[in-house]
Amino acid sequence: MNAFCWIDDMSKSPYSAAFSFNSPYRQQVEDSFREQFCSLLGYSRDSPLLIAVTAGSIALPVLLKMSSIMREKRTEWTSEGELPVEIPLPDEYHFHSIFTCPVSKEQATEENPPMLLTCGHCLCKNSLMRLAKADGLKIKCPYVIPLGDPS
Repeated sequence: MNAFCWIDDMSKSPYSAAFSFNSPYRQQVEDSFREQFCSLLGYSRDSPLLIAVTAGSIALPVLLKMSSIMREKRTEWTSEGELPVEIPLPDEYHFHSIFTCPVSKEQATEENPPMLLTCGHCLCKNSLMRLAKADGLKIKCPYVIPLGDPS
């Protein structure tokens, strides 16, 4: 934070070595800030592409083995949306997504989880319950515009 005192003339700063463009310290400072920022928010410091490729490379052998066993037994995968086997991932790849309800603008919690509508849209449970109370038992998606509606 003291480096900001020298923002007008960084060359006179005792911190100029740490913040010069080619300094090896600059990369350490960037990495430290990134690590702290990501840990505070519960994010991974790795890119989503790296995480997806690494998780896929961990899961692929398990899925190939399962596929060959199912082919030998002549069975099919029946559970939709779920893997039939547990795939252990390292702890750094265990995060939760932060879902914000598009209707109420509330973040999802365990008490107010996201709920998937038949149309494919997702709302928090509280919003869905409010829609059900307002419309009776029949719930219409708030994002589907009926034909002929001028809006």
